[in-house]
Amino acid sequence: MNFKWFLFLFSCFQLSIYAQSDSTKRYNAKEEIAFDGKRYRVYNNWLSVGPGVGYNSHWPKDEKNMAVDFSFHIQEQYFRAGTFMSGVDFYAANNYNFHLQYGIRKETTKYNLSAFLGPSYSYFKRPLKDSTEFGLNTILSTVYKEFGAYACVEAVYKIKYDVGIGGQVFCDINKTQMVYGVRMIVYFSSAFRGVKYGRNIHGK
Repeated sequence: MNFKWFLFLFSCFQLSIYAQSDSTKRYNAKEEIAFDGKRYRVYNNWLSVGPGVGYNSHWPKDEKNMAVDFSFHIQEQYFRAGTFMSGVDFYAANNYNFHLQYGIRKETTKYNLSAFLGPSYSYFKRPLKDSTEFGLNTILSTVYKEFGAYACVEAVYKIKYDVGIGGQVFCDINKTQMVYGVRMIVYFSSAFRGVKYGRNIHGK
């Protein structure tokens, strides 16, 4: 899998959302919609949490990973701060990643679609075999601290307007390694504002 495909998907998703946007619409931080007898804020934040599987390009090995991402907005612009850890198993992680991203989002009453891209920092320890200084098959632990880039595309099906389940496709790349894979996630948003009282609240 090539990192260029992630950039291609991100670009296509961005163009599709911008093509549907209404450039004449003015930002209203308190804008709400009514759905299923409740009020929900249009501009809201959300939390994505979940496990997955992946692959490391430099140390060819299947891996497992766990991620937590908080997505937030500043006016109409969306950002994400998150972390994930990966390794041969959930209890044996040796790669820790932290990322801050800029993204795009398309939300409906049934789906939440988003894509994010930005810088990352990875701290990882890898075993390397040395056969000269300490003898054959001696295991050394080498620590790496690398800056790189992280991309993630996320799709969520909403069980309720502000709760859902979905998946992520992700890739983290730096000069030492590329880690990529998929995850299943649980989605929680901060959209809920209260009960609808039989009035049109759109834009209020």
